[in-house]
Amino acid sequence: MADPDIVEIACARAWSVYLLINSGIAENDTRRDKLRRFIRSRWAAGDDETEFLAVEGLKYLKKLDGSPTG
Repeated sequence: MADPDIVEIACARAWSVYLLINSGIAENDTRRDKLRRFIRSRWAAGDDETEFLAVEGLKYLKKLDGSPTG
């Protein structure tokens, strides 16, 4: 699998879970672009596990919302 695919898959997984948890958020919300940039930066820093990046992405989205991570 090509590395950019890892970023896209992780982003799609994190975003789909986030939308399930938070009803009323638009599919094209600005947080989605922020999530993609965050995951891409983690990947560029050496994180290359899709599931790990998805979980970290969810934590990041919770942080953007001001929710405590857990």
